[in-house]
Amino acid sequence: MDQSIDMQQRVNELEHALSRRFASASTSVTHVADSAGRLTLQVSWIASAAQMNILDARCALSVVLAPRVLGRYASMNTATRVRARERLSGIAGDVARDAQRDGHSGECNATLDVSEPMLEEAARQLTSAPRD
Repeated sequence: MDQSIDMQQRVNELEHALSRRFASASTSVTHVADSAGRLTLQVSWIASAAQMNILDARCALSVVLAPRVLGRYASMNTATRVRARERLSGIAGDVARDAQRDGHSGECNATLDVSEPMLEEAARQLTSAPRD
């Protein structure tokens, strides 16, 4: 399999897991790689449609993976990747919930930097995280 196709598939897997975790008609997931090779997956959604200004109600979570972390994820077998991405999406949900709870004036933006130890721990253990 071509490495670039393989890596794109891995990115799609992560995007899909995040879109399921933040399932809503308003959810959007995009990604960008910077010149250093870091991949940032950004999930955005509307936290509360009841607010007066819809822009104030929009939340965003950036999940950042360094090249080594993304490479390690891509090299995992299928079952291990499933465990890792399900656990990481659960952690992302926790980070987003904390940002929403702690946000000032309706802000709820956060960043999750996925480290190699975090990825390895997520791959080893699948714990059921509460779903929103």
